[in-house]
Formats: sequence, C-alpha cells, structure tokens
Amino acid sequence: MTTSATLPVVTPEMQRKTLIGAVAGNLVEFLDFALYGLLASVISRIFFPQDAPLTALLSVLLLYASSFLVRPIGGIVLGLAGDRWGRRTVLMITITGMSVVTGLTALLPTYAQAGTTATVLLVVCRLIQGFFAGGEYATATDYIVENSDQKRRAFRASFSPIGAYIGTVIAVGLYTLLSSWITTAQMEVWGWRVLFAIGFPLGLVGLLIRRKLDESPEFRAVERARLEKDLRPPTMGEVIRSQWKNMLIFISILMSHTLPNYLILGFFATYLTTFVGLAKPDAAIAVLVSQFVLIFSTLLHGYLSDVVGRKRWLMLGCVLVIPAMFFAFTYAEHGTLNSAIIAAVVPVMIFPMVTSGMTISLVDMFPADMRASAGAMAYNTGTALFGGTAPLIGAALIGWSGSAFTLVYYVAAVAIMSFISIGLWFKYSPKTVTHTVGAGNSIPLQQRVESTSKSQ
Repeated sequence: MTTSATLPVVTPEMQRKTLIGAVAGNLVEFLDFALYGLLASVISRIFFPQDAPLTALLSVLLLYASSFLVRPIGGIVLGLAGDRWGRRTVLMITITGMSVVTGLTALLPTYAQAGTTATVLLVVCRLIQGFFAGGEYATATDYIVENSDQKRRAFRASFSPIGAYIGTVIAVGLYTLLSSWITTAQMEVWGWRVLFAIGFPLGLVGLLIRRKLDESPEFRAVERARLEKDLRPPTMGEVIRSQWKNMLIFISILMSHTLPNYLILGFFATYLTTFVGLAKPDAAIAVLVSQFVLIFSTLLHGYLSDVVGRKRWLMLGCVLVIPAMFFAFTYAEHGTLNSAIIAAVVPVMIFPMVTSGMTISLVDMFPADMRASAGAMAYNTGTALFGGTAPLIGAALIGWSGSAFTLVYYVAAVAIMSFISIGLWFKYSPKTVTHTVGAGNSIPLQQRVESTSKSQ
C-alpha cells in the first residue's frame, strides 16, 4: 500500500522522540513482570495458604504464566485498534492501563486479611495487566521502525526490547536496595507494596511523554490510501486468513528469544534461591548485572544484524543459545555470588542475537495496514506459550528431575525448531504479499524482507 518513496522524510528529532516514547511503555510493562518474578516467593507466602510451600510457589508461577495467556486477547483487540485508529492511540491506552494495574497491586489485601478474596483480586490484576501488555511491545516496535529511516533498521528496532530491559534493571535495582535495608518480614508486610506502587509515577511520566508523539508516517499513508480507495480497516478474520503462515513462522523464530529471556528474567532469581540456595540479595544482584549487560548486548547485536545480515545472525544465535543456557544453569550450582553473576551474564550476551532479528521481523513480515494486529497476535501468542510458561516449566522440570539438564534439553529443542524455520523463511518467503482489505478489494502490499546477498 505504501512505498518508501511516498512516505515523508523522518528527521533525527522525530526518531529521538519515537525512541523515548516507545521505551517508556516497555519500561512500565517489564517493571511489573520483573517485580512479580523477583517477589514470587514473597507473593506465594502472602497470597496463598502455606500448608504446602512448593505448591504455593508453583501457583504463583502458574499465575505468572496465566497473565501471559491473556496477552493474545489483548494483542487481538489492541492490535486491531492500532491498525484502525493508529499506533499512537494504542500506546497511550497501554501505558495507562499497565501503570494503573501495577499501582493497584500495591493496594491489595493479603491472604491473612481477606482469604481467597485476596488471591482472586491478585489473579484479576495479573490478567488485566496481561491484556494491556498484549498491545504494547508489537505496537511500540511498529512505531519505532515506521518512524525510522531505512538505515540500521534492526539497530533501531532493538530499542524496543531495551525499554523492557531498563524496566527490569529498575525493578531489580529497587528490589535489591529495599532488600538490603529491610528484613524479610518487613518485605512481606509492606516492602512489596512500595515496589508495586512505583507503577503510578512511572506510568504518569510515560503517559506525558507519549502525549507529545505524532502518528507514524506509514500509518498516515495507510489512512490516506484507505480514504482514496474507500477501504475499511481489516477484520480479525482477514488478518488471520492472509497472515497465518507468517504468524506461525514468526512464533517459531520468537521462541528462541523469549524462552531464554524469560528463564533469566522471570525464573533465574527463583532458581538461585530455591534450588541452589543462594541468598535473595545475591540472586538479585546477579540478575541486575545481567540486565545491564543485556542492554548493551542487545544494541550491539542489533547493529551486527544490520551489518552481517539477518539470516546469518539469527541462525548463529539459535546454535549458540544452547551451550549458553547449559552453562548458565550448571555453573550457577557453585552457589556463590560470583558464579551466579557469571552464569546470568553468559546467556544474555548470546540470545540477543535472535532478539534483534526477531524484533525487526515484527515489521518486515507483515504489511503496514495489518501490521499491528498480525504482529501483536503472533508476538503475544509466542510469548504466552514459551515466555510466560518458562518459570513454571523450569521449576517443574528441575523439581521433577532434580537436574537442570532437563531444562536445557527443552531450550535445545526450541532452538532447533527456530533454526529450521529461519532457514525455510529466508529461502521461500515472498517479496510481496497480496491480501484482501475490505470486501472485494485486493491490494498488493510491499513487505520489507531481507534480500541482500549477506543474509541470503
């Protein structure tokens, strides 16, 4: 529907505003999810009965996973809104919803105060959080790339996950500081409330930033084309019918990013404290250091993906992530702060090789007029299946087998499937897509697909 020749020039100032605005929302989203992961053992004691502690912990991790299962619903609803009303509108909605829910979590009663009512309210908050988060990442990525020029596209798309990692760093940093100042008992009484309450001010700042953003040039071009041709936005059925193959391929690529990412982000601290026996402050420090490294390694791999080529870098990442995760979960068994830091750092230097290519694929693999909806459906479905379940499956596999080897086998199986999918996609992917938008109107839409000699 649009080509680069018809789009307005994107200025450096527009790109700076875009990056700041997009980072703000992903920061709030992952602040919440990182806090929940870090506080999993605390939450298991204050929101669930304690007659079976391991069952309570698994229940918390199951709830963590269930919030991700709502994400595809949020992706469908908010993604369709992004293709109908614009990326900026959805970004305003998501940051407001996520920050309010995170803040409200701080006000919930505990199990000792309200019994199962407290558990139900926690479940409701997690599900609503998952719904709003479902529209954030994919839409923010679309907005970044649609407001960028054609140079270093993977590098600029890498700023979308950077927002998530900054949110994680803030969460881990605050948790570490508070844990060093107060006792475990105080953390269970009021400390966790202070941490979740941070969502209110951060969300307000993010909302004020996003209010100043303009709609992306590509979406404005889509709107003009719809007016000229008297077309309506695509329905969910039209998106699925025309994009289901690309969505499945995207999910198969995504899973080699999201599984190791959430094993380190959402589970590693629990693994260190519950299965290795490391002190909670030390576990938090290890994850904090890894997140700082992850910010820079993601940007580096985004740059290298543009230089080396998408296909090569993605496939190499799928290969290297297997030994990286094996090293992480076995070396951590030494049980010291230094071993925990090294174990947490190694995988975050590797799996961003997949992250950079995966993130730009949210834009490359889907046409502009249904990019937000198709990308959000695919991203959130894959994240729910392989990211949200990662802590639960990780705890269950290690608890069942008594060894981290079973978890590494799971990572290896996922990485092999991604490797095969990437090879097939770059070999057989069409350079253009034709699908129906509106009754009886077939419109050719140009897809940006890597076709340079480096990547092919």
